[in-house]
Amino acid sequence: MAGSLPIPPPDLLDRIGPMGDQDPVAVYLESGSAHRELLESVLPDDWTWKGKRVLDFGCGVGRMLRQFEPEAEEAEFWGCELDGRSVEWLQDGFCPPFRVFQSAEEADLPQADGEFDLIYAFSVYTHFTENWAPWLLEHHRVLADGGLLFATFLGEGMLEPLTGEKWDEDRIGMNPLMHGYPWSLGGPIAINSPWWIRLHWGRAFEIDLLMPRVGDGDDPSHGIVLARKKPVSLTVEELCEVDLDEPREIRALQHHAVQLGGEIARLHAHHQRYEEQALRLQEVEAALAGLEGSASWRLTAPLRTAKRRLRPR
Repeated sequence: MAGSLPIPPPDLLDRIGPMGDQDPVAVYLESGSAHRELLESVLPDDWTWKGKRVLDFGCGVGRMLRQFEPEAEEAEFWGCELDGRSVEWLQDGFCPPFRVFQSAEEADLPQADGEFDLIYAFSVYTHFTENWAPWLLEHHRVLADGGLLFATFLGEGMLEPLTGEKWDEDRIGMNPLMHGYPWSLGGPIAINSPWWIRLHWGRAFEIDLLMPRVGDGDDPSHGIVLARKKPVSLTVEELCEVDLDEPREIRALQHHAVQLGGEIARLHAHHQRYEEQALRLQEVEAALAGLEGSASWRLTAPLRTAKRRLRPR
């Protein structure tokens, strides 16, 4: 469904993620279509797009938004994105029929309370670490009564491919990892268990659907959650509060400490290797400086000049 909308330039297509030998444009179009198909497969049977107000949270360069070009004639589709360059490109090429704005890292959307009927977030909560609760409450605020939040998360289908660790649901709650990783390497991640989502997200939302992984087999896969806004008012502290009646809460926190200890050890080893390489570089530079100051270096200077002049261009 390419429609009349433009295709992003190569530097923006690269923001989708590693492509390998795949055609970036094909990945952009086909994955957007697949995401729409997945979303519509879990929406209520009586769902229609007509008259709805929808937010694509973390819309990137519009691979999902563009799939709704026909529906945008009878519904209101918004996109928000952290990357300013992507937002500028979308505003130039996608608006109208869509409305796109830049979001901040802090949980603060410009819309009024109850503005949207649906918010969908592909590969966004997968990277929320300490900011998951403020954003979940902000999404709760801007959803209409009974409004829906669809999100993907990292869980059973992604822990081993990302960390090499075997899945054990009793040791995973909401475990943020890879703090400080640059986005070029995938950025920080958060691993979630279904029981933890039901417990904590369930304080603000009814969990209509929760799948630990999408698809069959053992291929790496995100999980998905479809949540319906409850008529409640909560603080971040209330959303995050540990339930002492759930023993997995403590086990998950203990295992998270072990995971973070492993990350610290790996970072320390990397830092040591960097220091060793920096020391070797200093030794080489010192040796070169000594050579350049020697009598033999000065005597052979005419030969080096003649060699450069004779080198073919």
